[in-house]
Amino acid sequence: MSLKIKVVGGGPAGLYFSYLMKKTFPDYVIQVIEQNPPGATYGFGVVFSGRALSFLEQGDAGVIQRLKGNMQSWSDQHITHKGQRVVIDGNSFSAIARITLLTELQTLCRDIGVELVFNQRLDTEHPESDCDILVAADGANSVTRGRYASEFKTEISELENYFCWYGVETAYDAHTLTFISEGDGVYCGHHYRYKSNMSTMVAEVDQDTWVSSGMREMTDEQRQAHFQGVFQDTLHGKPLISNRSIWQRWRLVKNGKWHHKNIVLIGDALRSAHPSIGSGTRLAMEDAIELWRAFQSAGSDMQTAFQQYETQRRPIREKLDSAAEKSIAWYEDIAHKMSMSPEELALDYMLRTGLMTPERLAHDSPKFVATLSEAGVLSTD
Repeated sequence: MSLKIKVVGGGPAGLYFSYLMKKTFPDYVIQVIEQNPPGATYGFGVVFSGRALSFLEQGDAGVIQRLKGNMQSWSDQHITHKGQRVVIDGNSFSAIARITLLTELQTLCRDIGVELVFNQRLDTEHPESDCDILVAADGANSVTRGRYASEFKTEISELENYFCWYGVETAYDAHTLTFISEGDGVYCGHHYRYKSNMSTMVAEVDQDTWVSSGMREMTDEQRQAHFQGVFQDTLHGKPLISNRSIWQRWRLVKNGKWHHKNIVLIGDALRSAHPSIGSGTRLAMEDAIELWRAFQSAGSDMQTAFQQYETQRRPIREKLDSAAEKSIAWYEDIAHKMSMSPEELALDYMLRTGLMTPERLAHDSPKFVATLSEAGVLSTD
């Protein structure tokens, strides 16, 4: 039985799901609807841990190997506090330009027969009426989900800290967190290279700094200049680059139901992943893999596939949500941690979610643990 599947949202998750489904079910008609033009993306680089890439290979190892050819990779993580860098070994990371990731996935989809439609918004009242299955992969601000918010039992809340995504023409050695305490507040920069000469810089401030620094009253252009001034040494004198870079609080999206009628949610449309626990792109693409696996098992039995997808994926997402809540609390309390030594802060950061234990840390990051021991922060006895 041939099905018509409409995927709303041409991001990595929607494209990866479409590719996997068309490869497995070549007779299915699969259409991706994207509101932006094919060459548009808002953001800079996307970072994946080595573990994340191994998960994504469970969908199609060849696709991930192809993407790796466009990635920057490194094996450490750095925490910079009070001007001192602490190196955490045993952390494999890779990053790719978001536009490159999208272009590669678009090409793979076209080559296999997925129909890609750009510059189109689904403004109809019932966009699910002209297809057998509608996959909502249209992000945290999902219009598709919004039409049935009560049916999906959608909950949306705002966190306390403020974020903004920038780029910078500086290539950092590793995924780095830099904390700077100024007279007017505490600032955090999450930065990593995604090309040989380009990096992502995610800027973050807590609620008190947002007010005390005057950022609340500034325009986004003034906030960019202000953050750039605070991080001028970290930026190596290079300016921050904006790409629709808007300062805002993180919107936490949750849905009590994952599917309704013939509509199923994946990625940020389902649950927005806080950036402090890993790439939301990775989690969204993992959702895509699990939904594809469900259809592999259930075939054209849509409701069975939807239920299997939720049964398999919900416990994992809930575990990560629990870890995210602890990580969010850690960042929102960052001002009270600035008195820590660099080594103490790095250890506190690594243990913040409860997923990492001192025993696992000793196994995964022996050089880092040795540094902590030398600093008298952690006993190895």
